[in-house]
Amino acid sequence: MFIKPLAVPKHILQAQALDRRTPANHFFKGKINSRATNLSSGYKGEESMNFHLQFLPEDDFLIFHYVRLPDLYGHFQIDFLLLSRYYHLIMEVKNVYENMNFDGMGQAFRIQKDDVQMFTNPVEQVILQHRRLLDWLRKNHFPPAPIEKIVVYSRDDTYLRNLTNDKIISDIVMHRDKVLSKIESFNRKYRKICVTDKQLTEMAYLLLDQHVPEEDGGKKKFNMTYDDLVKGVICPACSFVPMFWKSGKWQCVSCGCVSKTAHRPALADYALLVGGLINNRQARDFLRVESNSIMKKLLQYERFSKIGKGSGMRYKLDFDRLLD
Repeated sequence: MFIKPLAVPKHILQAQALDRRTPANHFFKGKINSRATNLSSGYKGEESMNFHLQFLPEDDFLIFHYVRLPDLYGHFQIDFLLLSRYYHLIMEVKNVYENMNFDGMGQAFRIQKDDVQMFTNPVEQVILQHRRLLDWLRKNHFPPAPIEKIVVYSRDDTYLRNLTNDKIISDIVMHRDKVLSKIESFNRKYRKICVTDKQLTEMAYLLLDQHVPEEDGGKKKFNMTYDDLVKGVICPACSFVPMFWKSGKWQCVSCGCVSKTAHRPALADYALLVGGLINNRQARDFLRVESNSIMKKLLQYERFSKIGKGSGMRYKLDFDRLLD
C-alpha cells in the first residue's frame, strides 16, 4: 500500500512558480525555464509508475514516493522505496526521450544528431543510494534485510543500449513495463522473513518523520528578489498578466476569460516564492488590487488561518490547498 502517495514535491512547485513569475526579458529566464521543465519532466516519469505499482498486492509492500533522508553526508533522496518483510527495493525513475547509452567507462549519454549529452550514471546513483539507505537502517537499529535496486526509464520509446553488455546494467536498467516481472523475480528469490510487521510499521513512521523536503534555491541561485517577480493574477486561459477584479470576478483583457478563483494560484505562488504568511497590504501588492476591502473579502473567503490581530494580522497560506 502507498504510505507516502505520489505528490508533486515542493521544490518542483517552487521551480514552476519561479518560471511563471520570471519576466521574459530576465537574464536567467532561459535557465530558469529549462530547470523547471526538467524537474517537471522528471516528476511526470515518476507519475507514470503509479499505474504499474497499483497492481502490486496491497499487503506485500509499503510504498513511499519521494523520500529524502538525512545522513552524515547531508541528505539522500529516493524516487520510490518499497519495503517488505523479505527485502526492500529502491527504484530510480528516469524520463529521457530518444536514447540512452551506457559504455564501458561508466558513462551514461544520449546522442542527438552530432551532439552528445552526458548524464549522471543512474546505476552508480542507485548503488550509492543503496549504501546510504543501508547505513540509515543500521543507524536506526532495524534488522538487516536484502536491498535491491532498479533504474526505470518511464518512456516506452526510449532506446536503451548497453554498449558493453555489462550484466549489472542489464540487471538494473529497464523500461517500466518490465518492473512488475522484475519484482516477481525478487519475490521468488527472497523467501525468508527478515523484518516483522511491527518493525515495518516503525520503519514507516520513522521514514515519514525524518523525511526532509528539498527547498528550491532557484530564486537565490539566480540572484532574484521580490521586486524581480512578475506581479498580478495570471489568466488561466491565456497566461496574460495581470487580470483585474470587477463585479465579483477576475477578468482578462486579452482573451476575455473570467474566473472567481484565479487569485488562488497567485497566492500559491506567493507562498512558494516569498513566504507562507501574508497580510492585506502584501496581498494587494502581489495581486495588483488597490482596494483594501476587496482584498479583505477575498482573503476571508478562503478561510485561511489567521495570526495576530488588527493591522498586524496575517493569513497563513497553504499552497497545497490553493493548488487543488
